[in-house]
Amino acid sequence: MRVNSITKKYSGSVVLKEISFDFKQGEIVGLVGSNGAGKSTLMKIIAQTIQTFDGSVEDNNHVGYLIEEPKLYSNKTGLAHLFYFSEIYGNKFKLSEYEELLKGLQLFDVLNKKVKEYSLGMRQKLGIVISLLNKPSYVVLDEPTNSMDIETSLEVLQQLRKIANEWNVGVLISSHKLEDIETICDRVLFLEKGTILGEQQISKRSPYILKLVFDNPTDLATFIEYQEFGSIIHSSERTIQIETTAENSEIFQFLNRLGIRLIDFTAEKKTLRNVYMSKFRGEYHESATRS
Repeated sequence: MRVNSITKKYSGSVVLKEISFDFKQGEIVGLVGSNGAGKSTLMKIIAQTIQTFDGSVEDNNHVGYLIEEPKLYSNKTGLAHLFYFSEIYGNKFKLSEYEELLKGLQLFDVLNKKVKEYSLGMRQKLGIVISLLNKPSYVVLDEPTNSMDIETSLEVLQQLRKIANEWNVGVLISSHKLEDIETICDRVLFLEKGTILGEQQISKRSPYILKLVFDNPTDLATFIEYQEFGSIIHSSERTIQIETTAENSEIFQFLNRLGIRLIDFTAEKKTLRNVYMSKFRGEYHESATRS
């Protein structure tokens, strides 16, 4: 799927501005941003529930979606919902095709209960299954683990990963639970004030952000000239931040060989929360591990 230069205005106010990105089937892409950043609007455009906008979306004719709370009928059973929505999509519901997914989501044994007996988390999970009933190439999920505890969230994330891998479905997911995004996604798009600020690949081997404070500018310049540990994030007169997967011991051995003395050193594991705070606040707010 390709999103091309999407711009959306409401009453003259720009909600989305020149948004462009792509993602493929089998890939899980996270969409992260503060409230009002434009995430839900972008997802509605991709799902074709918003029709008026500037720009274009390619290959979005077969998209399932769960945006905001699922629209369910309290007096109908879970199973009745699956038959009903399948019929709307022009399909005949076959329980055997979704049995494994329903069991993985702990819904199979409650399908004959009315939705009014479901918890909020169970309703959300039923909404996720409904979003897949039209056998989509892509699915758009806005806060899919909302109202779920940690264990239930992990259960849902595992099933979404399985769907992407085994059903070859591309998944676009937004969540305020950054740990969920980090657990499931292949990469993340950061959206703020209707603009994509950047993109982050999710690495299974988490790098560290190192902050080194040198005794003098000459030592800093020497370190920059010879270091091959990683990319430089920021540097000032005597301070540098680098991103690296190197061990701290390697850094200090290198400094000793150069005869460089540090005044201060901090190592902070790079998490998605760190990246988010850095992009939106310009600094890292998580606690650092000092060596």
